[in-house]
Amino acid sequence: MFKNLGNIANLMKSFGQMPERMSKLKQQMEGKRICGRACEGDHQVTVEVSGLGLVHEVDISSSLLAPEHKSLTQRLTLEAINHAVTQAKAMHLEAIRELTHGVELPGLDKIIEEMAK
Repeated sequence: MFKNLGNIANLMKSFGQMPERMSKLKQQMEGKRICGRACEGDHQVTVEVSGLGLVHEVDISSSLLAPEHKSLTQRLTLEAINHAVTQAKAMHLEAIRELTHGVELPGLDKIIEEMAK
C-alpha cells in the first residue's frame, strides 16, 4: 500500500510545474518520428508517425500498386499504421510515467488522446 508513497510525494512537489512540463512533452512528442512496417514477401508498406500518433508519411512499395494487389495493399497499410501508432503510444506512456515519477494515473490514455489534439 505504501510502496509508491515516495513517488507520490515527488509528484506532489512538482505538481505546480505540471502544465509547463506537459506542454514541453507535447512539443517533444510532436518532433519524434516512429516508423511502422508491414511486409509480405517483397511487398512492403512503411508508415511514419509522430510521437503523438499522427501519420506524416506513407511509403508503399511499387509492387503493391498493381490493381490485383489492392486488398493486400490495404491490409499491409493498416498493419503498418497500427504498428507505428502502437509504438508511439508506448513511447508516450513511458514519457508520461517519467513525468509523474512512476505513479500510475487513472485515465492516462485519455490524457494522451487530449495531447494529440
